[in-house]
Amino acid sequence: MESFQVEEGMRIELVAAEPMVIDPVAFAFDEDRRLYVVEDRGYPDPAEGGNPTTLGRIALLEDTDGDGHYDKRYDFATGLTYPNGILPWKGGVFVTCAPHIYYFKDTNGDGEADIKKIVLTGFNDTKTSQIRMSHPTLGPDGWIYVTGGLNGGSVTSPDHPDRAPVTYTAADGRFHPETLEFQVTGGKSQFGLTIDPYGRRFGTSNRHPVMQIVMEPWYLRRNPDLLFNETVENVSPVEADAVVYPISKAVTTADYIPKLIGRSHAGTFTAASGLVAFYGNGLTPAHKGNIFICESAQNLVQRQVLHADGPSFSSEIAEHGKEFLASTDEWFRPVFAQHGPEGGLYIADMHRKVIDHPSYVPEEMRDKLDFESGKTDGRIYRVIQEDFEPSDRDTVGNVESGASVSQLVRALSSPDGWKQATAFRLLLEQRPKDAIALLKDTAVRGALPESRARAFWLLRLFDGLDTETWKQLFADSVATVREQVVQLSASDSGHHPELIPVLLAAADDESPRVRYLAALALGEVTSPDAVTALARIAAKDGANKWTRAAVLSGVAARTSTFLETFGALRSIDTAAFAAVMQDLGRLLGHGGTVSETRAFFQRLVSTDRIEEWQVSAMLGLAEGLGGTLYAIGGSAGTSHLDRFIRGIKEVAVEAETGHRLRLRAIALLGFTNYKQSSDILRNLLDAQYPPDVQREVVGAISRLQDPRGAELLTEKDKWSAYSPNVKPAVISALVSNKKFLPVLFSAIEKGTVAAAEISSVDRVRLMKSEDSVIREQAEKLFGELEGGDRMAVYQEYRSILEQKADAKAGAAVFQTHCGVCHSYAGKGGQVGPDLTGVKNQPPDALLLHILVPNYEVYPTYQSVVVRTKDGGAFSGWVVSETENSLTLRTAAGTDEAILRSNIESLVNSGLSLMPDGLEQTMTKEELANLIAYLKEGNTK
Repeated sequence: MESFQVEEGMRIELVAAEPMVIDPVAFAFDEDRRLYVVEDRGYPDPAEGGNPTTLGRIALLEDTDGDGHYDKRYDFATGLTYPNGILPWKGGVFVTCAPHIYYFKDTNGDGEADIKKIVLTGFNDTKTSQIRMSHPTLGPDGWIYVTGGLNGGSVTSPDHPDRAPVTYTAADGRFHPETLEFQVTGGKSQFGLTIDPYGRRFGTSNRHPVMQIVMEPWYLRRNPDLLFNETVENVSPVEADAVVYPISKAVTTADYIPKLIGRSHAGTFTAASGLVAFYGNGLTPAHKGNIFICESAQNLVQRQVLHADGPSFSSEIAEHGKEFLASTDEWFRPVFAQHGPEGGLYIADMHRKVIDHPSYVPEEMRDKLDFESGKTDGRIYRVIQEDFEPSDRDTVGNVESGASVSQLVRALSSPDGWKQATAFRLLLEQRPKDAIALLKDTAVRGALPESRARAFWLLRLFDGLDTETWKQLFADSVATVREQVVQLSASDSGHHPELIPVLLAAADDESPRVRYLAALALGEVTSPDAVTALARIAAKDGANKWTRAAVLSGVAARTSTFLETFGALRSIDTAAFAAVMQDLGRLLGHGGTVSETRAFFQRLVSTDRIEEWQVSAMLGLAEGLGGTLYAIGGSAGTSHLDRFIRGIKEVAVEAETGHRLRLRAIALLGFTNYKQSSDILRNLLDAQYPPDVQREVVGAISRLQDPRGAELLTEKDKWSAYSPNVKPAVISALVSNKKFLPVLFSAIEKGTVAAAEISSVDRVRLMKSEDSVIREQAEKLFGELEGGDRMAVYQEYRSILEQKADAKAGAAVFQTHCGVCHSYAGKGGQVGPDLTGVKNQPPDALLLHILVPNYEVYPTYQSVVVRTKDGGAFSGWVVSETENSLTLRTAAGTDEAILRSNIESLVNSGLSLMPDGLEQTMTKEELANLIAYLKEGNTK
């Protein structure tokens, strides 16, 4: 206990310890304060597969004397493989343990479950236990949400054999506790999920501490032509910016193991898990609504403060330089946090010497780590205000067994978040009809906004709402309560048309999030007034990608009507107007009729003045349709188009042009023809222009698909002048366009372009081309690089580690060869992993991953190759995907969104985007200096 450093004004108490509890990874309190603990005693499961253990258990703990320390234990359920989550329900518990979700219940009071039932099955369990489906969490809508880990499945219910399996890849999901229906939701959370009282859902992954699931996939499915596939917003700083302040000397896996370079970094989140949005009253009012995240690898729990940011949030650490809870004990391994009785924050400490899984450790290092020590240990703690006394216990309502309906409803107004949530669950389980009048009173007059929100949802679930209650709640002074009204109005407006005015009014609410939710809801309303309201939201908030997507997801069959209404509102916010018009152009291009697209086209070119919205809209239309502007416009209006293109060229080079408008104008030149635009593009492809301008020029040249463009890109003077931020974009354009490949091959033969500058993924792809000419040329140019023994190269170069090196000189080497893809000390690219923490790795590990980048490739960064039906070829790693589309992060650092309907083939190469053969681009001295720089840190 003396090893802990806890936030000032707080104290930490031991609730349970071994042998009362062993290897806790999750827990939940029932209404009688009994504690169910998930014990993952079999962790770590065998590396590289193997037979699973059946050591997992669910323990039931009781505090028999009421002193706050649990002193009696029952083995509630045994014989489980790797259980990882639990939720009380109707006197029993749901337990996640892939491939199953179980329901366990003790009906005879002996402390052991006699009902043992698989309610859902088919969740993939092929990956390690900590990245499987987990965290069953009850939402205010009555569904139980679960994370996907990094797995999918083909989910069925043994109770409903007639239902078709729900098959999906890595994604979060939800199931109904009564019907056992399973649905795929937005998000791709790992070991962590929390839902606040207003239904806002947050997940986590190792280096992304707080992620909000903003958009659900069923909204995006409403408009198949909408090229938007994101569901998650990073609320917190991530990766190198996700700073932690450990006080232990614990090292992360990458500190001493030749693993994928830069994957784990001391001083930043490496194992974020078990987060909770806290609404207890056992801390201070300033802690309410904060998010607490466990970081087991560095022995701490961090507190982050949320701030509203449009439809979503941003968060920041509560106190820079110090954590909410940290320990000098390297065996303190917090993995899960949750509410509990008396308003405290409860924390599960798995308590292990090594928390890493052996599957993420190179095989040759596994026998050097102690994965066994701590397998008989485990602790659960409570953090609470320092001056808290038992007499401070909340007395509003009651949730214990036998509590009356009125007591449960009163408990919804308790300041204790755990009691509120427990009362909500019990009322939902019981569904008492005599609760409706009491719930209406709480919904309208409850002292706390979260109490009013919970009561409102219960009324909806009990079918107890009336129009007057809807309207009263929509007039609530707190925006988070109005959010609930807007969300629920959409599903009821078809049966209760009197609710439509509520939604229409919400379009003008003062809260951006209410307006966002109104946009989602209005997409379900067929009233013509809904289109007008959607237009108003878009005009005000269209610069925000989430609100823009929400609006456009709901106008699928009403695009033309929406366009006419929205077009009259362009003076409200020019940036919002331009962004929405670009997406509207893209929508028309994907799904509009010929007459609709031609009319839109004529509207854009038939004006004397070029404005940002016109450029944006034309760019969207061209992106949606493909082809040149002349092909899109047809023979009509050629003179107008000629004048429009002249105006675009002037905008592209005009010094006073706004940067955003210039980039869009350059992009639009890619839909003209090479002769018409080459002079402008050549001039802009100059070092005097910012890298993003040059990259946009490269993109335009690529879209023109004229071999003369490839010759321009590979001119010797141009090639030598490309900065590290531009050259990858040029290479990407050359290798992804079949018409450019002969020019690229010629440049490599001449020595203008080095073969090693082409990534291994693209080299291999070209060497396996179905086109025999391309294949033979590629084999001739790349055969030595790909056919050689990379490990032999590594062994040959190990001698450089013994020579004296200059770290300051290595900084320049990093900037030239690494900085475009990797960031270091807050500077650089975002294509590959951040390298800030690699100074703790051995020099030979750094050398290994520089020379043999495919030695071990973390799944996140494995390259996917996509060929499209229109002849395109793209390689990168998948940033996001939905049923309609996916987005690739390319080696150029750009994101390429691709409609699934346009995909001809998709192949996961399993390879890194980082190229082999880097030793051919630098001297041995430069390589030694680079390693010295990475080892020494941010050398000035």
